Amino acid sequence: MIDAIAQFFSVLLSFIYDYVPNFGAAIIIMTIMVKLVTFPLNNKQIQSAKRMQVLQPEIKKIQQKYKDDKEKQNKAVSEFMKENNMNPLAGCLPLLVQFPILIGVFRLLQDANKYLDMDVINPYLFQSAELINLLNVPLTSLSVSNFLSQFSYYYLFPLIAGATTYIYSKMSMPSDSSQKMMLYMMPVMITVFSFSFPIGLVIYWTMNNIFSIGQHKLIVHLDKVKEETKEDPKGATKMVQEEKVEKDVRQKDTGSGKKAGPKESKSKAKKGKGKK
Repeated sequence: MIDAIAQFFSVLLSFIYDYVPNFGAAIIIMTIMVKLVTFPLNNKQIQSAKRMQVLQPEIKKIQQKYKDDKEKQNKAVSEFMKENNMNPLAGCLPLLVQFPILIGVFRLLQDANKYLDMDVINPYLFQSAELINLLNVPLTSLSVSNFLSQFSYYYLFPLIAGATTYIYSKMSMPSDSSQKMMLYMMPVMITVFSFSFPIGLVIYWTMNNIFSIGQHKLIVHLDKVKEETKEDPKGATKMVQEEKVEKDVRQKDTGSGKKAGPKESKSKAKKGKGKK
């Protein structure tokens, strides 16, 4: 199955590279495509995380109430989440879908000669300067002789991957004390693992985080606008009505301006007859 996924993405990556002959740019475009396809699932994950953040204080109260009886605590929390139509597994589904994709991309970039025509594809981030090979692994690509010269290049990618993971985790995780450890552990793990991954995969992960952060901010903003409209429906309706009235007035003014000439001439003619 993983080989099939890797083969699929090799075809997609080769297709993109034909039109955008830059390996790094092709990986970023492929990431955008994956994000667009998984947008509905990511949307559900974000909504689930937001809802969990809202319900978290009540869940903590229940946990505190039944802290001496774990069985009653789990039952009470389960019933509370059921009453609020909250599925704890809803946020896991996008991760389950994206995990095989991540493994497939990893397999593709780890063994690029098997899946891609590397005689045609230039694997460097900057095509005219062989500085960063996207198929290389940071720890293995550095030697004693070039450690200082390439430190800033190769080590920068894992650090950025860890930083973006932390930002997105902080945005999406509930502010619960039991989750705080994961908030710091996950970015550290991603940073450490990234030193053993091809740079191309680290770019894929980083861009995936950046687009997820953007999607999260967009959804939060849209939800905020909806809530504000619900809180003040009269104000919103009034604004719409005022805009409609203003539009009608403009249309009448325009219409009256067009038909003013003939009407005025007829009225003048009638006044002239009356005088005679």
